[in-house]
Amino acid sequence: MSYKEFSYYYDYFNYTADYDLLADKIHSWASAQKLDGKIACDLGCGTGELAIRLCEKGWDVIAVDCSEEMLDVFMDKREELGYYNILILNQDITNLDMYGTVDLFTCTFDTVNHLDGAPSVQKLFDKVSLFMHPDGVFIFDMNTEYKHKNVLGNNRFNFDEEEADCIWQNTLDTENKRTKVSINIEDKQSGEKYSEEFYECYYSLEDIKNMLKKAGLSVLKIVDGENFGEVTPTSQRYLFMVKKEQ
Repeated sequence: MSYKEFSYYYDYFNYTADYDLLADKIHSWASAQKLDGKIACDLGCGTGELAIRLCEKGWDVIAVDCSEEMLDVFMDKREELGYYNILILNQDITNLDMYGTVDLFTCTFDTVNHLDGAPSVQKLFDKVSLFMHPDGVFIFDMNTEYKHKNVLGNNRFNFDEEEADCIWQNTLDTENKRTKVSINIEDKQSGEKYSEEFYECYYSLEDIKNMLKKAGLSVLKIVDGENFGEVTPTSQRYLFMVKKEQ
């Protein structure tokens, strides 16, 4: 799944996301591994907020996303900031094609949940394993099953902001282990209305571990992706760091 019209409002409605804290945590974890190189690849980079911060921390960044609309926003930021050393690629991350190996892969803000089911997640893990340097690491997050069932559920969220309104309606589908998300946006300045739908899939922790193992990746650590503490039964997000099995 890739965002369409919502891409141009993504940053506006996602203003509470703490990219600085996440970038600090990722940089700290990766640096502690004493990697030989400094090439990072941000998968599902969206509008580029994490990729930009990794670049500012000294990483040579490759940013990948399948949404042309998201990358349009990112390229405007790159132009404004002058970060032309960030390589932006319009690719499906499950069909990733790199020119060489990568020291650090990242995939955050539930990009993995947006993939079309377990076979697509497995393809992503396989591609990461293929293109990751033997001593490299992969840091990614996922919304948990608990969050889908108890927080997202069949709930509706209304965002009434100065420039636009957004109605976010969730529909839980436990049979297929996914949540349908319906977004309706009204731009208060132009009067235009936009709508789109997509799905987020959820998985048990054991299912993810099994897929990682199948891809030849071993887990170094798993923490709560919201507070970076110990994972609990009510954790809403997992944050993983994995590497190739030796």
